[in-house]
Amino acid sequence: ASRRLGASFVLRGLITSQARVNPVIRVNEVTVNLGFSLADAGGRMISDAAAQGGSFAGSDIRSAAARLINEQADEVVARLYSDYCTKAGLAEPKRKK
Repeated sequence: ASRRLGASFVLRGLITSQARVNPVIRVNEVTVNLGFSLADAGGRMISDAAAQGGSFAGSDIRSAAARLINEQADEVVARLYSDYCTKAGLAEPKRKK
């Protein structure tokens, strides 16, 4: 699809979540995993970034999961962007002495 649409890069991602009741203290808890990869149009991997987080959720599991995603997103985006700048040939050229 990227070649057909003329895309220079392909970003793939998977966000999963799991909610359960903690068996010891009997409260809701949620775990979120984020995984993203960035490749160029030829399929060369430029970046692979992942993060995970967990929290007690109280009665609003969806809001707890969304909060965890938002907390982890900055780290993942920063990693993808940093790798993009350095590995895709966009880094600042080295200065000659």
